[in-house]
Amino acid sequence: MDPYLYEAATGGDVSFLRRIRDGDVLLNHDLLLQRTPKDNNILHIAVEFKHIEFFRQVPNHYSSSLFWAANKKGDTPLHVAARVGCVEIVEFLIDQAKALQIRGADEESCHRKPLLRMTNLEMDTALHVAVRYGHLGVVVLLMEADPELCCLTNRADESVLFLAAMKGSAEIALYLLNESPVCPCFRGTNGVTALHAAVTRSTLTSKGIVRTMVSKNPEMTKNVDALGWTPLHYAAFRGNLEATRVLMQCDSSASYILDNSGMSALHVAAHAGHTKIMKELILLRPDICDLLNDQGQTALHAAVLGARVNVVEYILKTPELAAIINEADKDGNTPLHLATLHQNDKIIKVLSGDRRVDMIAINKEFSMPADMFLGDNIGEQETIRRAMVLDNLGCSVGVPFFQQQISRDFDKLEPLEKDTDKIRENQLRARPDDRNALERDDTKLLVATLIATVTFAASFTSVPGGFKDDGMPILYEKAAFKVFQFFNAASFYISILAIYNESTPITVLSIHLPTPSSLIQYSIGGMLSSL
Repeated sequence: MDPYLYEAATGGDVSFLRRIRDGDVLLNHDLLLQRTPKDNNILHIAVEFKHIEFFRQVPNHYSSSLFWAANKKGDTPLHVAARVGCVEIVEFLIDQAKALQIRGADEESCHRKPLLRMTNLEMDTALHVAVRYGHLGVVVLLMEADPELCCLTNRADESVLFLAAMKGSAEIALYLLNESPVCPCFRGTNGVTALHAAVTRSTLTSKGIVRTMVSKNPEMTKNVDALGWTPLHYAAFRGNLEATRVLMQCDSSASYILDNSGMSALHVAAHAGHTKIMKELILLRPDICDLLNDQGQTALHAAVLGARVNVVEYILKTPELAAIINEADKDGNTPLHLATLHQNDKIIKVLSGDRRVDMIAINKEFSMPADMFLGDNIGEQETIRRAMVLDNLGCSVGVPFFQQQISRDFDKLEPLEKDTDKIRENQLRARPDDRNALERDDTKLLVATLIATVTFAASFTSVPGGFKDDGMPILYEKAAFKVFQFFNAASFYISILAIYNESTPITVLSIHLPTPSSLIQYSIGGMLSSL
């Protein structure tokens, strides 16, 4: 584009256009039709700066070529005016569309409407653009000129009402719903409607937009998106209590609709941690607590999978939901099984603290909750945290756990001679961390053994003060000697316990013992106290 022409458009130099219009300047015929690299003409540029006078001074024989020309993105000057929110230029272009005539055609049907409905490469009309950028004044002008614009969708299948809901533009949404002579289109991307979008915005709900949408199009409450979610699913997910009430009052049967995974709105609310939504759903449809997803899981399963302690506590405190406390899914897993599988200590504590929870329920793999908590750590020393959790579970383990433990224990005690080389090879290939762990274990055993040896000798062969002729210690009746004997004996027994705990595979009894490191520290403390 000619630099002088570009500067005139950006600066709004209307005197340049007046001279061309009045014939005072002899210019190349194509000068005003020049484009930028983006294919913008002078009006695309002028509208960015809201130069309305620049539009009014365009020579008549250039008007149709400039007013409705599209750039590389398919945007006309009207699209740009809608984006920047210039009401004056939008109104001017609407008037130009009305005045434009085509020979042999009706002006109303063939000129104004098609021009206002021109779309860009994304199939957006100027109304789509105005709604997307939140310009209510432009929306009003375009809707007054062509009310049916609110029925059009773009390439992404987005209607203008859907865009208003997604943007949270309450004023625009209310205008489209209440002022349009035709019912606006609700459609949106991937089956998500304007109602789906509105229930996720508390501001739209509080201003009565959800209620207005439902009253104008009550069938929308059961529309599902690509995931199979209804507006009620979305309201439950977002925790929008007011929207949930509006939807349930319109048609509470929507609460029975399951998504593509078999999840009801109750499942979604439980997974998201919204107990108030659950109460509202159960209040109007008490039997929805019996709904199961494709895995045969209840709302309590969903709460456990969502790590929602508050929902688990709510369900346990609600008498109407007592029937689902121990209900198993298709794999035979109760909610407690899932809590232990995912090692959620808080939920395990809450569930195991309720007497109604079956602590020894067996799933289809014949595993109890404690088995699933231990997982791949069978035969390994458990941490104090695991010991506390297993204490909550009652240390109830199933048959497979014991069988696997027995197999591992016997394999360790009686390795076949032909496997000796393989075992040695595996040890050599062990990761540095594993080798370091083995070395630390050996060191612990050595220290514990030395402590046991020293304390044993101190009690029977190297007693302080020596012995009398009758074999009794000389200091037997002294208080200090009794203190020595107590701490020395304690140190001896604790060191023996440390040796046992370090060298013996985990059992139901040993998981409650402190770690070997702690026991060794206690035994050393006992030795020092006896000095």
